[in-house]
Order: sequence, then C-alpha cells, then structure tokens
Amino acid sequence: MSAISGMNISMKNNNRRVKREAFSHITGESDTESKGIKVEPVSEEVLIKIRQKLRKQRQGLFRRRLIGFGVLIGFIVAMIVYSTF
Repeated sequence: MSAISGMNISMKNNNRRVKREAFSHITGESDTESKGIKVEPVSEEVLIKIRQKLRKQRQGLFRRRLIGFGVLIGFIVAMIVYSTF
C-alpha cells in the first residue's frame, strides 16, 4: 500500500464531520438539537438600511476601479507615445 493510499484511508476514517452535530443531517443521523444556522426575522427598515449601505459600497468600489483603470490606461498610452518618439 502506498503512502498516499494510507493517508486517504486515514483521512476517511478520521472524518470529523461524522462526529459533529451540525453535520448529522448529511450522515443520516437525525438531530433535533442542532439546526445549523438560525434565521431571525428582520424589519423592513433594517433591510432598507443594509441595501443602502451595500449600494454605497458598490458605487465607491466602481469609482475606485474606474479611476485605477483610467490611470493604468493613461500610463500605457504614455509609454507607447514615449517609445515611438
């Protein structure tokens, strides 16, 4: 048996997911205590604030990328112009 095959068997037998409660639904065990991620109701006002923050973040990221690409293209054009003269 090669070393890689031995490691694969060892990893298979030491699978920590089998021992964890959060993954019991994958392994076929029914676990009533651990439900994974809990979902909580959120008000519409909070959702609106989150959406506005995300919109501002996306706009800022777009502007930074636009400026960065503009500088990069300007630098490339300047190098081409400089190399032709």
